[in-house]
Amino acid sequence: MNASGIKALLLDLDDTLFDDSHATHQAFSAFIGPHAARFAESETELFRRWRACVDRHWRRFEAGELTIAQQRHERLRDFLGLPHIAEDEAARLFQPYMDAYRRHRRLTPGVRAFLETTRHLIRIVVSNGGAEQQQAKLEHLGIAGHFRHVVTMDVAGAAKPDERIFRHALALESLAPAECLMVGDDPERDIEPARRLGMAARLVSPGGHAAVFQQLSEQLHNA
Repeated sequence: MNASGIKALLLDLDDTLFDDSHATHQAFSAFIGPHAARFAESETELFRRWRACVDRHWRRFEAGELTIAQQRHERLRDFLGLPHIAEDEAARLFQPYMDAYRRHRRLTPGVRAFLETTRHLIRIVVSNGGAEQQQAKLEHLGIAGHFRHVVTMDVAGAAKPDERIFRHALALESLAPAECLMVGDDPERDIEPARRLGMAARLVSPGGHAAVFQQLSEQLHNA
């Protein structure tokens, strides 16, 4: 990466800047308590199954088949094996999860210092989450002011890895791909499409956030 040519950072949010894995684990523990007696598996095994349900219905959300609320309720029905739960009942059963998820929102290690160091660059969030949901996370985490734009699938009309969401972000500031660095945790959704477009890209992995953000801070300090 030629740091001297970088004018903008495109940043994924969940599990890149925001510790979604932590919030999800805490939320699942709060949710499963009232239902644990109906299952023979351990909480670890149940969480693995929950993640499969999340991934399955999140992909339906990314494809435009479900709203953000509908995918939550569909994963609940799927996990509990109760496909005919009404919307209001699904919302009631899901509320403990949402409450705990919101209570346990936190940044990934190294993010705050990284954002301070890169204030001289344009920063744009590029996320597959819903616009209202992701803006609320940024506000809660106290980092919303660092970003000129928050580009989500409902804003851009396409979800990562579709190149249209990246092109939408670039067009907002008339940026060329070679002037941008994409940082994200998902090789398929974040890294590969960014590189195809001609952007620099950096993958962050579980446990490696602090080291990656420190290195990028040093590289980009004088960019």
